[in-house]
Amino acid sequence: MKAIIVPVDFSTTAANAAEFAGNLAAFYGADLLLYNAYEIPVALSEYAYPVFDVGEMQKAAIHELEILKENTKAKVRGSININIKAEMITLETGLQTLCAEINPSLVVMGLSGKNALTRLIVGSNTIKAIHYLKYPILVVPPKAEFIPIRKIGLACDYKKVVESTPLALLKKIVTDFRAELHVLNVDFENMHFQPGMLKESFVLSEMLKELKPEYHSIESADVINGLNNFAIHSKLDWIVVIPKKHSVVQKIFARSQTQQLLYHTTIPILCIHE
Repeated sequence: MKAIIVPVDFSTTAANAAEFAGNLAAFYGADLLLYNAYEIPVALSEYAYPVFDVGEMQKAAIHELEILKENTKAKVRGSININIKAEMITLETGLQTLCAEINPSLVVMGLSGKNALTRLIVGSNTIKAIHYLKYPILVVPPKAEFIPIRKIGLACDYKKVVESTPLALLKKIVTDFRAELHVLNVDFENMHFQPGMLKESFVLSEMLKELKPEYHSIESADVINGLNNFAIHSKLDWIVVIPKKHSVVQKIFARSQTQQLLYHTTIPILCIHE
């Protein structure tokens, strides 16, 4: 059975992601798992040692998950099976272990971009998960509403397409949803064009030929605006990005184009790894 995992922290962003994932599960024919990883709060000072009952924390987490489960069921347009799980563990360790156990089709996570503080608190877990979790992660923008997936855009820079394109997974996603595939490349007056890119474009065309994609060259000085504007104008349902490998230092101090797109788009972004 196909499964979709939604890590939740009981925030509005997580509730919205759960509702989106519930409707996606009904459309996709999948089970939904609402997952909460919690940790004991660190003492504020050497004199502040509040007593936390682990059993009570677990009961509280399960209680909140049950409420979220019922609220999600009430909002889903269709019948789905919703499971819940809570455990005292770091989100990174818990999510990696859970994914290894059930091999989900998707992990759905929310992302809020209202202000810097919200991004830091809510967005950091999602951004980090994209780097460490080798499963498809669908990032749901605030207030996004689920609609049937019919048009998927693949953002492509025509660089090392054989090594960097997870072909089997991409084909499975497009085929499962019976969606159109649109390959998107953004440039401005050929400023980023390199001689090898033409060859790479032919290689990608051969790799994807059975999916019969449409290819689009988007003229824009800004990659993020170009992708977002095209996606809105062409009514794409999802944009697929392949986060490139970066050093640890770059991950900490630099904002990649993938991260910028996540914070600026109004369309769900599916991150799949090389």
